[in-house]
Amino acid sequence: MILDELTGRRVAVWGLGVEGLAVVRLLEARDVHPLLVDDASSSSSSSSSSSSSSSSGLPGGPGDSGIPAAAVLLPSAVDWGAVDVVVRSPGVSRYRPELRAATAGGTVVTTAMALWLAEHEELPVLAVTGTKGKSTTATLAASVLAHSGRGVDLVGNIGRPVTDLYDRPPADAVVVEVSSYQAADVTTTPGVCVLTGLAPDHLDWHGGIEPYYRDKLRLLTAGPPGALAVFAGSPEAVTRTADHPARSLYGPTGLVRVDSTGIVEVHGEPIVDSARLRVPGAHNVANLCGALAGVTLLLGAPPSAGAVARAVDGFAGLPSRCRTVGKRDGLTFVDDALASNPTATAASIAAFEGGPLTVILGGSDRGVDPGPVVAALASRRPRPGVVVMPPGAARMAGPLADAQIVPALAADLEEAVDLAVSRTPRGGVVLFSPAAPTPPGDGDYRTRGRRFAAAAGLDGPTIGRGGDGTTGDGAPEEGERP
Repeated sequence: MILDELTGRRVAVWGLGVEGLAVVRLLEARDVHPLLVDDASSSSSSSSSSSSSSSSGLPGGPGDSGIPAAAVLLPSAVDWGAVDVVVRSPGVSRYRPELRAATAGGTVVTTAMALWLAEHEELPVLAVTGTKGKSTTATLAASVLAHSGRGVDLVGNIGRPVTDLYDRPPADAVVVEVSSYQAADVTTTPGVCVLTGLAPDHLDWHGGIEPYYRDKLRLLTAGPPGALAVFAGSPEAVTRTADHPARSLYGPTGLVRVDSTGIVEVHGEPIVDSARLRVPGAHNVANLCGALAGVTLLLGAPPSAGAVARAVDGFAGLPSRCRTVGKRDGLTFVDDALASNPTATAASIAAFEGGPLTVILGGSDRGVDPGPVVAALASRRPRPGVVVMPPGAARMAGPLADAQIVPALAADLEEAVDLAVSRTPRGGVVLFSPAAPTPPGDGDYRTRGRRFAAAAGLDGPTIGRGGDGTTGDGAPEEGERP
């Protein structure tokens, strides 16, 4: 299904953040007047001429858009049997009971991402998905393409919705970051995909680990199959894509690999020294390899060493992704607020080897096993200090105790920073890498990143601005490690 096929149908748009409102405007331009649905609105108290919140709680609503006045309904007020198509925002779970019932009654559920991919399957599209590493991989891939002389659009979960690309001339290439929330309804596989790895995440949204993997991999399986690059260091990703007819591996082995001296090779030919990366950690070297694998498959040949070097030299990292925000009193403060699961935090711990380290953990409990982060803490020498915050501290407590790790307990992020500072020797690192998503009511990872910097006595209000890994509908897949 493509956007123009919604003409003449009864359409509902659920979720009125930036992306949802963009869909409304595109539909209105095609003389389709959709029903507006939002969890934070009701027909008795809200309309499109008043301020509203998106389904995810981010500011921005119909009143900010200039669209024609129309009632905004709560999901419970909608007759879903009278709707032909629902265009849901990424923050609206595909498994909401209303959508399950609508689907059972024959209603089509889709997203802006699914509509755009179906309509633009002939474009040179490089799509990046995976549990962690998506934004960094996509950003590096777009930069390499740009330094190779291509006009590039970078869109999707990275911060600019695909709706921006309608009704404008196509670029030479499009790099699209696709979250599991967006992948769940796609019907078309892009020509080139990169899978950065698989680990448990977002189990509450998807309803379990198998639905999560199925939804994530739908981008690759919707068909027809395109070229695929998979991170060889992720056993789950390698196993689950073993039957793909056009798969290449990258990282430890494969199409793009890192040799024993740290040189990144494409087809066995050296292309860049990974030491040029200004962002720390083996996970970011893997992200660079994924970017180069995707670009090579898209272009049909490796990019030039010069283009790669310029892209790498110009990349200083993305906000709240293992990013140093400053130094004070002999300590280095690293904002890794987007590390929303244990796999992400384990990768970040490994990026800071050898010196004193204190890690601040804590966030919402998604039911994900904290084993990877506990193992990373237990195996590191010297043993890091650990500070744990609510609300998910209980899930951490048992595994930490089993590993003979005794954390300091903090009531909030500000107290956690104070405790970490008091326990970290000079020359050490204070790493805020929560291993859990931002709790409800605390804003988002950008808010927590700014709070962390401010509590450290740094410039908190400026942290986390810019490319932020969200479509504007409050549904970033919080986390950014392979």
